Amino acid sequence: MKNPRATTELTVQCRHCNELFVTQCINCFDTLLWPKGRQLLNQNQFFHPVCPHCHTSTEIIYPSRYIDRELGIAAVLIPDIENQDADELFSSLNCYTNSLALDGMEHRVVGNFYAMAEQMRIHKYHLNDKAIQLMKPFIIGNLQSRGFEVWNGFFMERIHPEKAEQLDDTIYFSTQEDQSNAYSEDIYQFYIYLTNGDVIPHGINDTAYQICMNILADKDLVKDDGLFHLYDLSWSIDFHNRLHQN
Repeated sequence: MKNPRATTELTVQCRHCNELFVTQCINCFDTLLWPKGRQLLNQNQFFHPVCPHCHTSTEIIYPSRYIDRELGIAAVLIPDIENQDADELFSSLNCYTNSLALDGMEHRVVGNFYAMAEQMRIHKYHLNDKAIQLMKPFIIGNLQSRGFEVWNGFFMERIHPEKAEQLDDTIYFSTQEDQSNAYSEDIYQFYIYLTNGDVIPHGINDTAYQICMNILADKDLVKDDGLFHLYDLSWSIDFHNRLHQN
């Protein structure tokens, strides 16, 4: 196995001053051999290198892997995955599943480092990543109805409210007539990235998560099959659309 901290150099052009500078790329975050890799991935800083000339951060993306045996997740980052032949790609990747991870690992393909870090956070809270993805259209649809132009959203953390009160920028689902009971539930906090570059936090309550889990159970999709899959915003929108068509 290659050194999980093995790096390669990448020449980056600053998006602000257009000067070129060199930064380090991390080829693999294997937390068994590199425990600090999880923390570094969570900080989102290494894929926003700072230009030494004007001190502006520039986002970069390149192929990488994340292997976390403790959390049971192995993710492969393939840039521009959305525009590639998914069937052919997954067929190729799944030929190597046994050599890429241990038994019991979930295998995911992601298209950027935000999504790779999201997989780490989802598994840190022992959540189902398909259910997390299915909650995103509820949040993004709500924001779009208010005039926001959204690029994407990524799960950040699960929060237990100190008081049973309605929180701002939070969507509440309830299966009861009295919705106030939902205010005491855990909140799933997402960072929503707008097309103008702004990032806004937005939450959704645990009932929404349980509803999504019930939908997956009804479709017999709760358990993982051990193969590589891409579960992202586009997947969740397509999933919801198919539900409405049935």
